Amino acid sequence: MRIYVRFAFWLTHKKIVVVGRENIPDNKPVIFAANHQNALMDPLALVLTNPLQTLWLTRADIFKSNFTRPILKFMKMIPIYRIRDGKDSLSNNDEIFRQVTRVLEGKGSIALFPEAAHSGKRQMLSHKKAIPRIALEAEEKNDFEMDLQLVPTGIFYDHYWKFNRTLLVQYGKPIDIDGYKIAYKENTLSAMLALREDIRESLEPLTMQINSEKHYIDYENFRAISGEENARKGQLSENRTLHRFKAEQEMIRKIEHLELSNPTLFKELTDRTQTYMVLISRAGYSNQQLVKAQNTNLINLLAGMTWALLTFSVVLVGALFSIIPFLIPREFLTRKIKDPAFRSSINFAVGLLLFPLFYLIESSIIGMVSGSFVAAIVTLVVIPFVGKFAFQLLMFDIDLIKVVKLRSINRQLYKKVSVMREGILAIIRAIKS
Repeated sequence: MRIYVRFAFWLTHKKIVVVGRENIPDNKPVIFAANHQNALMDPLALVLTNPLQTLWLTRADIFKSNFTRPILKFMKMIPIYRIRDGKDSLSNNDEIFRQVTRVLEGKGSIALFPEAAHSGKRQMLSHKKAIPRIALEAEEKNDFEMDLQLVPTGIFYDHYWKFNRTLLVQYGKPIDIDGYKIAYKENTLSAMLALREDIRESLEPLTMQINSEKHYIDYENFRAISGEENARKGQLSENRTLHRFKAEQEMIRKIEHLELSNPTLFKELTDRTQTYMVLISRAGYSNQQLVKAQNTNLINLLAGMTWALLTFSVVLVGALFSIIPFLIPREFLTRKIKDPAFRSSINFAVGLLLFPLFYLIESSIIGMVSGSFVAAIVTLVVIPFVGKFAFQLLMFDIDLIKVVKLRSINRQLYKKVSVMREGILAIIRAIKS
């Protein structure tokens, strides 16, 4: 099952980058503490990017169904109770923590989210005391001789629910729980609070943290507008994905400083950004398409058109075999989901069932029509890869059409929004650290 889900995870992501695997201790009890923003996709991001078989402590309300309870248990998930589950239910955590301690005593690994809920935004919620309590009580029971290690884990998506997104998982330097032995014996609560704060401080550099509630969307737009420029800035990492992540972190911190130190200029920046984003959105374009139009010359345009024509048949074949299982969850299921953080989880979970079902049916039809069992098997094996490639080609074709429209049909709009974007970038460039 792990192999199959990992393959599906690869199919649904454009790029998966993992940093810091060397920080995961060998032959020691481990607690993973990760930021939580994207429902089921977050634990999958961790489970599928490290070799350990990890026990997950998960919100108790999803264990209410008799049907899902054994499935969740099979997937190495056990409930943890929160105050919102009822004050009386909190006593159930005593037995859960005893089970977890036994796992750690056997040099196993567990994982849970310090926030105890997902935010659906690039904003960490306040941390709870569950992880400090588990870690310190487990060590106390074993006279602080377990050598328990807590690994902060940052999870970042360039987009939360779009197909073919980029995922960055960073495993930080482990926190040695033995270092809290004296503090814990002197004052249990103070030690827990200190560990909770240290976990948060260790996680923040590994996450994309936007602190502003009022201007959250504006900060996301700042990231989008200056993204390409950030990607060309300096050399913060040899890995391009990690480099861009760090460059965007720096940019956010600079603009946050501007928001506090120069509210007038910050308002000008947000006003310009909002006007620009509304204008291109209403015209049916994205900032990324404008950037591609600015970076495209006649030779690149002709080469792109040639490539689109040569690969058009691949797009058609990919759509023919994959469009129905792709659209079913997106058009009929996720539209009813109130919390957008669950969209990608529903799409992924339903896709795990629908895609192989449709591929089996389609390859069987190919086999019957051709009279060849080999043709059916080859079709079944090749279809997933064709589908992934076809989607990437389709996105390329859509962007190409928009670029052509901007450069030829909507030239006045192209000039106007190009000037607007450059004005926004000029303000961001001029901000002092």
